[in-house]
Amino acid sequence: MLKGILYTAASKYSGVLITIGITAILSRLLTPAEFGIVALVTVFIGFFNLLGTLGVGPAIVQSKELSNLDLRSIFSFSALMALLLAAVFFALAEVISNFYEEPELVLIVRLLSLSIFFNILSIVPKALNRKKLRFKQMGVVTVIVQFVTGIVAIWMAYADYSYYAIVVQNILSGFLLFLVFYLLYPVLPIIRISAKPLKSIAAFSSYQFAFNFINYFSRNLDNIFIGKYLGNASLGFYNKSYTLMQLPVANLTHVITPVLHPVLAKHQDDLKFIYSSYLNVVKILALIGFPLSVFLYFAAPELILIMFGPQWDKSIPVFKILALTVGLQMCLSSTGAIFQATNRTDLLFLSGLLSSIFMVAGILYGVFIGKSLESVGLGLLVAFTINFLAGFYMLIKKALRQSYLKFLQSFLLPLISLVVAFAIFSAISIMSLDNPIWSLILKVLVFGLITVGFSIISRDNRRMLLKIIRRN
Repeated sequence: MLKGILYTAASKYSGVLITIGITAILSRLLTPAEFGIVALVTVFIGFFNLLGTLGVGPAIVQSKELSNLDLRSIFSFSALMALLLAAVFFALAEVISNFYEEPELVLIVRLLSLSIFFNILSIVPKALNRKKLRFKQMGVVTVIVQFVTGIVAIWMAYADYSYYAIVVQNILSGFLLFLVFYLLYPVLPIIRISAKPLKSIAAFSSYQFAFNFINYFSRNLDNIFIGKYLGNASLGFYNKSYTLMQLPVANLTHVITPVLHPVLAKHQDDLKFIYSSYLNVVKILALIGFPLSVFLYFAAPELILIMFGPQWDKSIPVFKILALTVGLQMCLSSTGAIFQATNRTDLLFLSGLLSSIFMVAGILYGVFIGKSLESVGLGLLVAFTINFLAGFYMLIKKALRQSYLKFLQSFLLPLISLVVAFAIFSAISIMSLDNPIWSLILKVLVFGLITVGFSIISRDNRRMLLKIIRRN
Protein backbone atom coordinates (compact mmCIF):
# COMPACT_ATOMS: atom_id res chain seq x y z
CA MET A 1 0.00 0.00 0.00
CA LEU A 2 2.81 2.39 0.94
CA LYS A 3 4.64 1.87 -2.36
CA GLY A 4 1.43 2.37 -4.30
CA ILE A 5 0.67 5.59 -2.41
CA LEU A 6 4.19 6.94 -2.99
CA TYR A 7 4.12 6.24 -6.73
CA THR A 8 0.59 7.59 -7.08
CA ALA A 9 1.51 10.66 -5.03
CA ALA A 10 4.53 11.39 -7.21
CA SER A 11 2.44 11.24 -10.39
CA LYS A 12 -0.48 13.15 -8.92
CA TYR A 13 1.60 16.00 -7.55
CA SER A 14 3.56 16.24 -10.79
CA GLY A 15 0.20 16.34 -12.52
CA VAL A 16 -0.97 19.11 -10.21
CA LEU A 17 1.99 21.30 -11.14
CA ILE A 18 1.48 20.62 -14.83
CA THR A 19 -2.28 21.26 -14.61
CA ILE A 20 -1.80 24.48 -12.67
CA GLY A 21 0.75 25.76 -15.17
CA ILE A 22 -1.31 24.84 -18.22
CA THR A 23 -4.54 26.20 -16.71
CA ALA A 24 -2.83 29.45 -15.76
CA ILE A 25 -1.65 29.96 -19.35
CA LEU A 26 -4.96 28.94 -20.95
CA SER A 27 -6.86 31.23 -18.57
CA ARG A 28 -4.96 34.15 -20.06
CA LEU A 29 -5.43 33.02 -23.65
CA LEU A 30 -9.12 32.09 -23.42
CA THR A 31 -12.07 34.01 -21.97
CA PRO A 32 -14.50 32.83 -19.25
CA ALA A 33 -17.20 32.49 -21.93
CA GLU A 34 -14.93 30.19 -24.00
CA PHE A 35 -14.26 27.99 -20.97
CA GLY A 36 -17.97 28.09 -20.15
CA ILE A 37 -19.20 26.84 -23.52
CA VAL A 38 -16.97 23.74 -23.30
CA ALA A 39 -18.03 23.24 -19.68
CA LEU A 40 -21.62 22.94 -20.92
CA VAL A 41 -20.65 19.86 -22.93
CA THR A 42 -18.27 18.25 -20.44
CA VAL A 43 -21.22 17.62 -18.13
CA PHE A 44 -22.80 15.38 -20.76
CA ILE A 45 -19.46 13.78 -21.64
CA GLY A 46 -18.99 12.70 -18.06
CA PHE A 47 -22.51 11.27 -18.03
CA PHE A 48 -21.90 9.17 -21.14
CA ASN A 49 -18.53 8.03 -19.81
CA LEU A 50 -20.36 6.94 -16.68
CA LEU A 51 -22.95 4.99 -18.68
CA GLY A 52 -20.12 3.11 -20.34
CA THR A 53 -18.44 2.02 -17.11
CA LEU A 54 -21.31 -0.11 -15.75
CA GLY A 55 -19.19 -0.51 -12.60
CA VAL A 56 -16.96 -2.94 -14.51
CA GLY A 57 -13.57 -1.49 -13.46
CA PRO A 58 -13.89 -1.95 -9.66
CA ALA A 59 -15.58 -5.34 -10.20
CA ILE A 60 -12.54 -6.59 -12.15
CA VAL A 61 -10.22 -5.42 -9.36
CA GLN A 62 -12.35 -7.09 -6.68
CA SER A 63 -12.96 -10.43 -8.40
CA LYS A 64 -10.56 -13.34 -7.85
CA GLU A 65 -12.19 -15.74 -10.32
CA LEU A 66 -12.04 -14.09 -13.76
CA SER A 67 -10.07 -16.06 -16.37
CA ASN A 68 -8.31 -14.59 -19.41
CA LEU A 69 -11.22 -15.64 -21.61
CA ASP A 70 -13.63 -13.92 -19.22
CA LEU A 71 -11.59 -10.71 -19.44
CA ARG A 72 -11.64 -10.86 -23.23
CA SER A 73 -15.43 -11.12 -23.17
CA ILE A 74 -15.74 -8.19 -20.78
CA PHE A 75 -13.36 -6.08 -22.89
CA SER A 76 -15.29 -6.86 -26.07
CA PHE A 77 -18.54 -5.91 -24.37
CA SER A 78 -16.93 -2.68 -23.17
CA ALA A 79 -15.76 -1.90 -26.71
CA LEU A 80 -19.30 -2.33 -28.05
CA MET A 81 -20.61 0.00 -25.33
CA ALA A 82 -17.95 2.56 -26.28
CA LEU A 83 -18.98 2.50 -29.93
CA LEU A 84 -22.70 2.64 -29.16
CA LEU A 85 -22.55 5.47 -26.64
CA ALA A 86 -20.19 7.54 -28.79
CA ALA A 87 -22.63 7.18 -31.69
CA VAL A 88 -25.59 8.20 -29.52
CA PHE A 89 -23.70 11.24 -28.20
CA PHE A 90 -22.82 12.22 -31.77
CA ALA A 91 -26.50 11.98 -32.76
CA LEU A 92 -27.60 14.17 -29.80
CA ALA A 93 -25.46 17.12 -30.88
CA GLU A 94 -28.36 19.26 -32.10
CA VAL A 95 -30.51 18.37 -29.09
CA ILE A 96 -27.83 19.56 -26.67
CA SER A 97 -27.23 22.65 -28.80
CA ASN A 98 -30.94 23.53 -28.80
CA PHE A 99 -31.21 22.98 -25.04
CA TYR A 100 -28.60 25.64 -24.35
CA GLU A 101 -29.49 27.71 -27.43
CA GLU A 102 -25.87 27.64 -28.55
CA PRO A 103 -25.42 26.67 -32.25
CA GLU A 104 -21.64 26.32 -31.80
CA LEU A 105 -22.19 23.30 -29.57
CA VAL A 106 -23.15 21.04 -32.49
CA LEU A 107 -19.61 20.62 -33.82
CA ILE A 108 -18.13 20.57 -30.30
CA VAL A 109 -20.40 17.68 -29.26
CA ARG A 110 -19.67 15.67 -32.40
CA LEU A 111 -15.93 16.03 -31.99
CA LEU A 112 -16.03 15.11 -28.31
CA SER A 113 -17.86 11.86 -29.09
CA LEU A 114 -14.35 10.57 -29.87
CA SER A 115 -13.32 11.37 -26.32
CA ILE A 116 -16.20 9.26 -25.01
CA PHE A 117 -15.20 6.34 -27.24
CA PHE A 118 -11.58 6.25 -26.02
CA ASN A 119 -12.46 6.85 -22.35
CA ILE A 120 -14.85 3.89 -22.22
CA LEU A 121 -12.49 1.69 -24.23
CA SER A 122 -9.74 2.21 -21.64
CA ILE A 123 -11.82 1.02 -18.64
CA VAL A 124 -10.81 -2.64 -18.75
CA PRO A 125 -7.07 -2.14 -19.50
CA LYS A 126 -6.88 0.48 -16.74
CA ALA A 127 -8.60 -1.81 -14.21
CA LEU A 128 -6.28 -4.71 -15.07
CA ASN A 129 -3.21 -2.53 -14.54
CA ARG A 130 -4.59 -1.40 -11.18
CA LYS A 131 -5.24 -5.00 -10.18
CA LYS A 132 -1.62 -5.81 -10.98
CA LEU A 133 -0.64 -2.86 -8.74
CA ARG A 134 1.21 -1.11 -11.59
CA PHE A 135 0.86 2.28 -9.95
CA LYS A 136 4.33 3.45 -11.00
CA GLN A 137 3.79 2.81 -14.72
CA MET A 138 0.28 4.27 -14.68
CA GLY A 139 1.51 7.37 -12.87
CA VAL A 140 4.31 8.03 -15.35
CA VAL A 141 1.95 7.60 -18.29
CA THR A 142 -0.65 9.96 -16.84
CA VAL A 143 1.90 12.72 -16.19
CA ILE A 144 3.38 12.49 -19.70
CA VAL A 145 -0.07 12.58 -21.30
CA GLN A 146 -1.07 15.60 -19.21
CA PHE A 147 2.05 17.46 -20.29
CA VAL A 148 1.81 16.60 -24.00
CA THR A 149 -1.90 17.37 -24.34
CA GLY A 150 -1.47 20.57 -22.31
CA ILE A 151 1.24 21.83 -24.66
CA VAL A 152 -0.99 21.08 -27.64
CA ALA A 153 -3.87 22.99 -26.04
CA ILE A 154 -1.66 26.01 -25.29
CA TRP A 155 -0.37 26.11 -28.87
CA MET A 156 -3.90 25.93 -30.28
CA ALA A 157 -5.16 28.64 -27.94
CA TYR A 158 -2.23 30.87 -28.87
CA ALA A 159 -2.98 30.24 -32.56
CA ASP A 160 -6.56 31.54 -32.00
CA TYR A 161 -8.34 28.19 -32.22
CA SER A 162 -10.46 29.39 -29.27
CA TYR A 163 -12.27 26.67 -27.29
CA TYR A 164 -11.22 23.99 -29.79
CA ALA A 165 -7.93 23.95 -27.89
CA ILE A 166 -9.77 22.37 -24.94
CA VAL A 167 -11.75 20.06 -27.24
CA VAL A 168 -8.64 18.63 -28.89
CA GLN A 169 -6.93 18.30 -25.50
CA ASN A 170 -9.76 16.06 -24.25
CA ILE A 171 -9.79 13.87 -27.35
CA LEU A 172 -6.01 13.45 -27.47
CA SER A 173 -5.83 12.67 -23.74
CA GLY A 174 -8.42 9.89 -24.02
CA PHE A 175 -6.69 8.33 -27.03
CA LEU A 176 -3.17 8.37 -25.55
CA LEU A 177 -4.25 6.98 -22.17
CA PHE A 178 -6.12 4.11 -23.81
CA LEU A 179 -3.22 3.33 -26.14
CA VAL A 180 -0.60 3.10 -23.38
CA PHE A 181 -2.79 1.28 -20.82
CA TYR A 182 -3.67 -1.26 -23.50
CA LEU A 183 -0.02 -1.76 -24.43
CA LEU A 184 0.82 -2.31 -20.75
CA TYR A 185 -1.90 -4.97 -20.43
CA PRO A 186 -3.15 -6.05 -23.88
CA VAL A 187 -6.50 -7.83 -24.00
CA LEU A 188 -7.53 -9.38 -27.30
CA PRO A 189 -11.20 -8.80 -28.17
CA ILE A 190 -13.39 -11.80 -28.86
CA ILE A 191 -16.15 -12.12 -31.46
CA ARG A 192 -18.49 -14.29 -29.40
CA ILE A 193 -19.10 -12.54 -26.08
CA SER A 194 -19.93 -14.83 -23.17
CA ALA A 195 -22.57 -13.71 -20.69
CA LYS A 196 -21.10 -15.81 -17.86
CA PRO A 197 -18.33 -13.39 -16.72
CA LEU A 198 -20.74 -10.46 -16.96
CA LYS A 199 -23.18 -12.28 -14.70
CA SER A 200 -20.44 -13.17 -12.22
CA ILE A 201 -19.63 -9.50 -11.58
CA ALA A 202 -23.20 -8.22 -11.97
CA ALA A 203 -24.08 -8.06 -8.25
CA PHE A 204 -20.99 -6.00 -7.45
CA SER A 205 -20.91 -3.88 -10.59
CA SER A 206 -24.64 -3.04 -10.69
CA TYR A 207 -24.59 -1.34 -7.29
CA GLN A 208 -21.29 0.34 -8.17
CA PHE A 209 -22.79 1.66 -11.40
CA ALA A 210 -25.95 2.83 -9.62
CA PHE A 211 -23.81 4.74 -7.12
CA ASN A 212 -21.69 6.29 -9.88
CA PHE A 213 -24.83 7.29 -11.75
CA ILE A 214 -26.58 9.14 -8.95
CA ASN A 215 -23.30 10.59 -7.65
CA TYR A 216 -22.46 12.01 -11.06
CA PHE A 217 -25.94 13.42 -11.47
CA SER A 218 -25.84 15.20 -8.12
CA ARG A 219 -22.28 16.46 -8.67
CA ASN A 220 -23.02 17.94 -12.09
CA LEU A 221 -26.51 19.29 -11.74
CA ASP A 222 -24.97 22.58 -10.64
CA ASN A 223 -23.19 22.98 -13.99
CA ILE A 224 -26.36 22.25 -15.95
CA PHE A 225 -28.57 24.67 -13.99
CA ILE A 226 -25.97 27.44 -13.72
CA GLY A 227 -25.29 27.27 -17.46
CA LYS A 228 -29.01 27.25 -18.26
CA TYR A 229 -30.31 29.88 -15.79
CA LEU A 230 -27.31 32.01 -14.78
CA GLY A 231 -25.47 32.09 -18.12
CA ASN A 232 -22.21 30.93 -19.75
CA ALA A 233 -20.06 33.56 -18.05
CA SER A 234 -21.37 32.59 -14.60
CA LEU A 235 -20.72 28.94 -15.41
CA GLY A 236 -17.19 29.86 -16.47
CA PHE A 237 -16.53 31.60 -13.12
CA TYR A 238 -18.15 28.75 -11.15
CA ASN A 239 -16.42 26.01 -13.13
CA LYS A 240 -13.04 27.64 -12.57
CA SER A 241 -13.73 27.92 -8.80
CA TYR A 242 -14.99 24.34 -8.51
CA THR A 243 -12.11 22.93 -10.55
CA LEU A 244 -9.55 24.78 -8.43
CA MET A 245 -11.26 23.58 -5.24
CA GLN A 246 -11.19 20.00 -6.51
CA LEU A 247 -7.42 20.04 -7.13
CA PRO A 248 -6.46 19.26 -3.52
CA VAL A 249 -9.36 16.80 -3.18
CA ALA A 250 -8.46 14.90 -6.32
CA ASN A 251 -4.72 15.08 -5.85
CA LEU A 252 -4.57 14.25 -2.14
CA THR A 253 -7.48 11.86 -1.64
CA HIS A 254 -6.99 10.16 -4.99
CA VAL A 255 -3.38 9.50 -4.16
CA ILE A 256 -4.59 7.07 -1.50
CA THR A 257 -7.98 5.76 -2.59
CA PRO A 258 -6.89 4.15 -5.90
CA VAL A 259 -4.44 2.10 -3.86
CA LEU A 260 -6.83 1.19 -1.03
CA HIS A 261 -9.20 -0.94 -3.05
CA PRO A 262 -6.78 -3.28 -4.88
CA VAL A 263 -4.64 -3.73 -1.76
CA LEU A 264 -7.43 -4.18 0.82
CA ALA A 265 -9.46 -6.36 -1.56
CA LYS A 266 -6.95 -9.10 -0.78
CA HIS A 267 -8.16 -8.91 2.87
CA GLN A 268 -11.88 -8.58 2.09
CA ASP A 269 -12.87 -11.17 4.71
CA ASP A 270 -10.98 -9.49 7.58
CA LEU A 271 -13.07 -6.45 8.59
CA LYS A 272 -10.94 -5.59 11.62
CA PHE A 273 -7.80 -5.43 9.51
CA ILE A 274 -9.51 -3.21 6.95
CA TYR A 275 -10.85 -0.91 9.70
CA SER A 276 -7.50 -0.50 11.45
CA SER A 277 -5.74 0.20 8.13
CA TYR A 278 -8.39 2.67 7.05
CA LEU A 279 -8.42 4.48 10.39
CA ASN A 280 -4.78 5.48 9.87
CA VAL A 281 -5.60 6.74 6.38
CA VAL A 282 -8.59 8.86 7.39
CA LYS A 283 -6.63 10.44 10.26
CA ILE A 284 -3.98 11.60 7.81
CA LEU A 285 -6.58 12.95 5.40
CA ALA A 286 -8.35 14.89 8.16
CA LEU A 287 -5.14 16.36 9.59
CA ILE A 288 -4.25 17.67 6.13
CA GLY A 289 -7.73 18.48 4.86
CA PHE A 290 -9.24 20.44 7.75
CA PRO A 291 -6.53 23.12 8.03
CA LEU A 292 -6.22 23.08 4.23
CA SER A 293 -9.85 24.22 3.98
CA VAL A 294 -9.04 27.23 6.15
CA PHE A 295 -5.90 28.02 4.15
CA LEU A 296 -7.79 27.96 0.84
CA TYR A 297 -10.53 30.17 2.30
CA PHE A 298 -8.08 32.90 3.32
CA ALA A 299 -5.78 32.49 0.29
CA ALA A 300 -8.59 32.65 -2.28
CA PRO A 301 -7.81 36.16 -3.63
CA GLU A 302 -4.11 35.39 -4.12
CA LEU A 303 -4.75 31.99 -5.73
CA ILE A 304 -7.31 33.30 -8.22
CA LEU A 305 -5.27 36.39 -9.09
CA ILE A 306 -1.94 34.59 -9.52
CA MET A 307 -3.27 31.53 -11.35
CA PHE A 308 -5.98 32.97 -13.57
CA GLY A 309 -5.57 36.73 -13.65
CA PRO A 310 -7.74 39.69 -12.58
CA GLN A 311 -10.47 38.92 -15.15
CA TRP A 312 -11.48 35.95 -12.98
CA ASP A 313 -12.04 37.95 -9.77
CA LYS A 314 -15.74 37.05 -9.69
CA SER A 315 -14.69 33.48 -8.93
CA ILE A 316 -13.25 34.48 -5.53
CA PRO A 317 -16.46 34.65 -3.38
CA VAL A 318 -17.80 31.25 -4.44
CA PHE A 319 -14.33 29.68 -4.24
CA LYS A 320 -13.99 30.81 -0.62
CA ILE A 321 -17.23 29.02 0.28
CA LEU A 322 -16.40 25.87 -1.69
CA ALA A 323 -12.95 25.79 -0.05
CA LEU A 324 -14.59 25.07 3.31
CA THR A 325 -15.81 21.73 1.93
CA VAL A 326 -12.32 20.48 1.00
CA GLY A 327 -11.56 18.74 4.31
CA LEU A 328 -14.96 17.06 4.40
CA GLN A 329 -14.63 15.88 0.79
CA MET A 330 -11.12 14.56 1.26
CA CYS A 331 -12.24 12.28 4.08
CA LEU A 332 -15.57 11.29 2.55
CA SER A 333 -14.10 10.54 -0.89
CA SER A 334 -12.02 7.76 0.63
CA THR A 335 -15.06 5.75 1.77
CA GLY A 336 -15.86 4.33 -1.67
CA ALA A 337 -12.74 2.16 -1.76
CA ILE A 338 -13.63 0.63 1.62
CA PHE A 339 -17.20 -0.14 0.58
CA GLN A 340 -15.72 -1.87 -2.47
CA ALA A 341 -13.06 -3.78 -0.52
CA THR A 342 -15.71 -5.15 1.88
CA ASN A 343 -18.03 -6.18 -0.98
CA ARG A 344 -20.69 -3.74 0.25
CA THR A 345 -21.41 -1.75 -2.89
CA ASP A 346 -25.07 -2.04 -1.89
CA LEU A 347 -24.32 0.23 1.08
CA LEU A 348 -22.21 2.43 -1.18
CA PHE A 349 -25.26 2.91 -3.38
CA LEU A 350 -27.52 3.69 -0.42
CA SER A 351 -25.00 6.18 0.93
CA GLY A 352 -24.74 7.80 -2.48
CA LEU A 353 -28.51 8.02 -2.81
CA LEU A 354 -28.85 9.91 0.47
CA SER A 355 -25.90 12.11 -0.50
CA SER A 356 -27.49 12.97 -3.84
CA ILE A 357 -30.72 14.10 -2.20
CA PHE A 358 -28.89 16.66 -0.06
CA MET A 359 -26.61 17.76 -2.90
CA VAL A 360 -29.50 18.37 -5.28
CA ALA A 361 -31.39 20.25 -2.58
CA GLY A 362 -28.37 22.51 -2.01
CA ILE A 363 -27.97 23.21 -5.73
CA LEU A 364 -31.67 23.96 -6.24
CA TYR A 365 -31.59 26.35 -3.30
CA GLY A 366 -28.61 28.21 -4.76
CA VAL A 367 -29.93 28.52 -8.32
CA PHE A 368 -33.66 29.10 -7.78
CA ILE A 369 -33.88 30.71 -4.32
CA GLY A 370 -30.53 32.42 -3.75
CA LYS A 371 -30.04 32.95 -7.50
CA SER A 372 -26.29 33.46 -7.16
CA LEU A 373 -23.04 31.48 -7.26
CA GLU A 374 -22.45 32.23 -3.57
CA SER A 375 -25.83 30.68 -2.70
CA VAL A 376 -24.92 27.54 -4.66
CA GLY A 377 -21.69 27.35 -2.64
CA LEU A 378 -23.56 27.69 0.67
CA GLY A 379 -26.05 25.00 -0.34
CA LEU A 380 -23.21 22.62 -1.20
CA LEU A 381 -21.40 23.38 2.07
CA VAL A 382 -24.45 22.34 4.10
CA ALA A 383 -24.96 19.26 1.90
CA PHE A 384 -21.34 18.08 2.26
CA THR A 385 -21.51 18.48 6.05
CA ILE A 386 -24.63 16.29 6.29
CA ASN A 387 -23.18 13.75 3.86
CA PHE A 388 -19.97 13.54 5.90
CA LEU A 389 -21.88 12.40 8.99
CA ALA A 390 -24.29 10.10 7.15
CA GLY A 391 -21.68 8.53 4.84
CA PHE A 392 -19.32 7.57 7.63
CA TYR A 393 -22.20 6.13 9.67
CA MET A 394 -23.02 3.76 6.79
CA LEU A 395 -19.38 2.76 6.39
CA ILE A 396 -18.27 2.37 10.01
CA LYS A 397 -21.46 1.09 11.62
CA LYS A 398 -22.99 -0.96 8.81
CA ALA A 399 -20.11 -2.10 6.57
CA LEU A 400 -17.23 -2.43 9.03
CA ARG A 401 -19.39 -3.07 12.14
CA GLN A 402 -17.38 -0.80 14.41
CA SER A 403 -18.32 1.91 16.92
CA TYR A 404 -19.40 5.06 15.09
CA LEU A 405 -18.93 7.36 18.10
CA LYS A 406 -15.45 6.01 18.77
CA PHE A 407 -14.59 6.57 15.13
CA LEU A 408 -15.76 10.20 15.28
CA GLN A 409 -13.36 10.78 18.16
CA SER A 410 -10.50 10.40 15.68
CA PHE A 411 -11.55 13.77 14.22
CA LEU A 412 -11.03 15.65 17.50
CA LEU A 413 -7.42 16.61 16.78
CA PRO A 414 -8.16 17.69 13.17
CA LEU A 415 -11.04 19.86 14.44
CA ILE A 416 -8.71 21.55 16.93
CA SER A 417 -6.21 22.17 14.11
CA LEU A 418 -9.02 23.75 12.08
CA VAL A 419 -9.92 26.17 14.89
CA VAL A 420 -6.28 27.08 15.49
CA ALA A 421 -5.71 27.61 11.76
CA PHE A 422 -8.77 29.86 11.50
CA ALA A 423 -7.54 32.00 14.42
CA ILE A 424 -4.01 32.33 13.01
CA PHE A 425 -5.12 33.11 9.45
CA SER A 426 -7.63 35.65 10.76
CA ALA A 427 -4.78 37.44 12.51
CA ILE A 428 -2.59 37.26 9.40
CA SER A 429 -5.36 38.71 7.19
CA ILE A 430 -5.15 41.94 9.19
CA MET A 431 -1.57 42.33 7.90
CA SER A 432 -2.32 43.13 4.28
CA LEU A 433 0.64 42.58 1.95
CA ASP A 434 0.50 44.44 -1.36
CA ASN A 435 2.35 41.73 -3.25
CA PRO A 436 0.01 38.71 -3.73
CA ILE A 437 2.92 36.33 -4.30
CA TRP A 438 4.57 37.13 -0.96
CA SER A 439 1.18 37.03 0.73
CA LEU A 440 0.54 33.56 -0.67
CA ILE A 441 4.01 32.33 0.32
CA LEU A 442 3.42 33.50 3.90
CA LYS A 443 0.09 31.68 4.09
CA VAL A 444 1.56 28.51 2.60
CA LEU A 445 4.30 28.50 5.23
CA VAL A 446 1.78 29.01 8.03
CA PHE A 447 -0.39 26.18 6.69
CA GLY A 448 2.64 23.89 6.50
CA LEU A 449 3.67 24.64 10.08
CA ILE A 450 0.15 24.04 11.39
CA THR A 451 -0.20 20.74 9.53
CA VAL A 452 3.21 19.39 10.54
CA GLY A 453 2.76 20.57 14.12
CA PHE A 454 -0.55 18.84 14.65
CA SER A 455 0.61 15.73 12.75
CA ILE A 456 3.40 15.06 15.26
CA ILE A 457 1.42 15.92 18.40
CA SER A 458 -0.25 12.51 18.48
CA ARG A 459 1.88 9.62 19.72
CA ASP A 460 0.22 7.23 17.24
CA ASN A 461 1.03 9.58 14.38
CA ARG A 462 4.67 9.80 15.44
CA ARG A 463 4.92 6.02 15.56
CA MET A 464 3.34 5.70 12.12
CA LEU A 465 5.68 8.30 10.63
CA LEU A 466 8.69 6.54 12.12
CA LYS A 467 7.57 3.24 10.58
CA ILE A 468 7.23 4.89 7.17
CA ILE A 469 10.69 6.47 7.45
CA ARG A 470 12.30 3.19 8.52
CA ARG A 471 10.70 1.25 5.65
CA ASN A 472 12.01 3.77 3.13
